[in-house]
Order: sequence, then C-alpha cells, then structure tokens
Amino acid sequence: MKSIGEIEDNLASKAEPILGFKPSSKIKRGPIGILISIICILIVLRELNSSGVI
Repeated sequence: MKSIGEIEDNLASKAEPILGFKPSSKIKRGPIGILISIICILIVLRELNSSGVI
C-alpha cells in the first residue's frame, strides 16, 4: 500500500502538464492553500443552499 506522500507526488506529476507547474504540499499547507480551501468550502455551501440540500 502506498503512503499518502507517494500518492500525492504521483497526482502532482499527472497535474503538471495541465497546470503548467507541479503543485506541492507546501502550497496546500501555507496561507494560499488555506485561502483556497475556505473559498472552495464557501462555494460548496452556497451551491448546496441554492439546491435546497441545506
């Protein structure tokens, strides 16, 4: 069984041609990653609210 780090590196390598850069776990754990996570959570909550789930 692969560790989470190995899976994350594999996915980052696959995303590199699409994004133009290799995403790293440092970005996700930094302030930019926290901001992106908050924005994504707000979008999900808004969509769930507009669809009547919440």
